[in-house]
Amino acid sequence: MKRIILFVMASLSVLVATAQYLKIEYAGDALPKKEQQLVEQMMVYQIKFYRLFGLKDSLKVKLTVFNERSVAEFYLDTIGLSKKIPVKNIGGLYSAKRKEAVIMEMDKNRKRGLSVIYHELSHYLTREITGINPPVWLMEGLSEYFEHCEVGKKGIRHSMTAYEKGRIRSMYMLGEVNLRNFVDADWSLFMKKQRTDERYAYILAHALTTFMLENVSRQLLSDFITLLQDKTDRAKVSEKIARVYPGGFEAFETDFEKFCE
Repeated sequence: MKRIILFVMASLSVLVATAQYLKIEYAGDALPKKEQQLVEQMMVYQIKFYRLFGLKDSLKVKLTVFNERSVAEFYLDTIGLSKKIPVKNIGGLYSAKRKEAVIMEMDKNRKRGLSVIYHELSHYLTREITGINPPVWLMEGLSEYFEHCEVGKKGIRHSMTAYEKGRIRSMYMLGEVNLRNFVDADWSLFMKKQRTDERYAYILAHALTTFMLENVSRQLLSDFITLLQDKTDRAKVSEKIARVYPGGFEAFETDFEKFCE
């Protein structure tokens, strides 16, 4: 009976417009006003970035937050997502079909929960500019980038953790990085590397996206996104990078490795 009562309480929602471009439908357990303001500040920041690549107006996404994992898992059962997506040990997920981000256990760590919200909402915006199936490393890399942003009094600041920086350096020292294969990988290969190699995939995607956002011109990045938006172009992602990056993919590999040193 307790679970049913909690689910009914979690069904309430409110719609809030953010920066006139995005409407967030809040559902589930209520976020305190301060946390809601942080989410909306981050979304304004993200929207400014995604607008550079053709993000359309009048967007709408649903954000469903649960304080307790058991209630979140029950909700995912009721909408049929738990049968399609492994939900154990994840902090949140995004359903492209429903345009809904679900956060699993906000009460476990409020600060961490906010980072998961930033991550999952980035999935929505990335799909909006690239189409239904963007390269997995770019989708997860952008989400990791915004997950690692913090809203402060002086604005929003991104950082990579000391562990991530050390892990990237060790990857190169051990000869583990095959960048061409990585950017061309599909979802199954990406997740296989993630599960078996100490978070290899997410860390490498985060580093690669950080390199592209902070060390590559926005025009070059825009040209790359434009190629991804062309659904008639069947070239591999590495080939598309080679077309826009000065010196081709080999120069891209060299510059990224120097960035990681």
